[in-house]
Amino acid sequence: MSYLVFARKYRPQTFESVVAQEHVTRTLRNALKNDRIGSAYLFCGPRGTGKTTVARILAKATNCVNGPTETPCGECPACVEITAGSSLDVLEIDAASNTGVDDIRTLRENVRYLPTGGKKRIYIIDEVHRLSGSAFDALLKTLEEPPPHVIFVFATTEPLKVPETILSRTQRFDFRRVSVDDLASHLKSIARQENLRVDEASLNLLARKADGSVRDALSLLDQIAAFAGDNISEIDVVSALGLVDRRFLFKFVTSVAKADKAEALHLIKELFEGGVDVGDFVAELLDHLRSLLVLATDENAAELLNLPDAELNEYKTQAVDFTVGDVLRLMKMVADLNADLRSGLDQRLLLEITAVKMAELESTVRLEEVLARISSDAEAPGAAPAEDTGQPDIFAEPSQKKNPLGRAAGQPPVPDETRPTADPSAYSRSINLAQVKAGWENFLAYLRNDNRMLASQLSMAVIRSVQDNELVLVFSGAVEPSLQLVSKPENSGLITRLLREHYKANLRLTVERDRNNSQPAGDHDEGPSAGINSGDLVKRSPRLKKLLKLVDGEIIGVKKIQ
Repeated sequence: MSYLVFARKYRPQTFESVVAQEHVTRTLRNALKNDRIGSAYLFCGPRGTGKTTVARILAKATNCVNGPTETPCGECPACVEITAGSSLDVLEIDAASNTGVDDIRTLRENVRYLPTGGKKRIYIIDEVHRLSGSAFDALLKTLEEPPPHVIFVFATTEPLKVPETILSRTQRFDFRRVSVDDLASHLKSIARQENLRVDEASLNLLARKADGSVRDALSLLDQIAAFAGDNISEIDVVSALGLVDRRFLFKFVTSVAKADKAEALHLIKELFEGGVDVGDFVAELLDHLRSLLVLATDENAAELLNLPDAELNEYKTQAVDFTVGDVLRLMKMVADLNADLRSGLDQRLLLEITAVKMAELESTVRLEEVLARISSDAEAPGAAPAEDTGQPDIFAEPSQKKNPLGRAAGQPPVPDETRPTADPSAYSRSINLAQVKAGWENFLAYLRNDNRMLASQLSMAVIRSVQDNELVLVFSGAVEPSLQLVSKPENSGLITRLLREHYKANLRLTVERDRNNSQPAGDHDEGPSAGINSGDLVKRSPRLKKLLKLVDGEIIGVKKIQ
């Protein structure tokens, strides 16, 4: 026996086995049960959602030896012939190849004949919108007064092209695009019957690629099974179908968030060398940005995405780097790219241009926020005039003696006369978490040139978040002295000023203690040094007192040395 593809092998034969079209099957079953079968039906919906399949099941339910019944037996001669496609009482007509008025006139002549063995003659006309205007006119009279032994079932993917005169004489059923969850569940059931081991990520990827079509999903599963055998992984699906790996999408969008144009161009090169279809990449990128848009709008709207928990957490982490305005502008760029790809220009060039434009995109700033900031600066007491580009008062510090090895703890920063300072209000650029992390090591080096000790202490902090240009740094309890040092107003002021200079953004600094590890490291120490007061220590050690006076410093903590 020849091989039967999954799409035909697992074609539903009963109303119960139809996937995700319960609103249609329930109505038809009730009509059959109550003997309220109509003379003409119009099945609308995307491809592969079950229109022709349901039409055949309706034909079996009508002509079954037990019919009309909502559960055809599938074993009587009528059911077997309809399943095999050889029944003389069920005629399937392709409107795409029978569009003329003469074809419909022939059909009008044939409807007068009684069924050969069943109770009804069922005419299934697929893609009915392809009929010509004159053919629809010829069909209209038959639909107005059909013979009692005839049922018409029209199927179409474009109901708007069907004349209103035809629509008004049929019962319309709209078949819905099948959700990713329903498709993945259906594929899992079939894989189990075929003894295929497929992981959840692969099933979800196949379901998304099928775009709501059960037939397409089964064809893809058939193709992957031929490629990978009985064990199918996500890598097999990506390789066999030439799809875009979701990890690649995360890497590309991260390069955009970091404003790393070089990495974005490198990823485009990797995309082309991997042989990925450009159209698929653009479609997947738009879908990726759509997920970020949903989460940027409302991070609790996860039910709109139909994503597994692990993947959803990755999206939530990345969504923090963008505002709603950012994502909308990125989506507009990708949509424009999709239109430009049809122009015939070099696809790689268009992708590279778009990638650089996306990476160079400045964060969205609302006009209301800019006006509020200007108003706030103007009303601030003692605000510098607009033409004054000198250092703000908040950062002004008296000149003090500088330690050759860097400033000691507690020493105020000395303004660097050789480096111009800018009014923080001059920086209107917004910045995100990815950009701060990407430039953090360079910033620490920038700070080290000014104060090595402070840079060393700041390197022990962990970047928690960046929201509305507020940088939150977290210190664990084990580095409590570093937290105290960085928190000093003169030190936090220096760090803030250098942050703004380095990132060219009006950043604000917030330093916090890690709530999950808030216990200072020395609290559980035992021995002589466990309860030593720093003031007592200075009194008992003249040499230490002299050292502190020499460097103009102070003791910020005492730790026991094992």
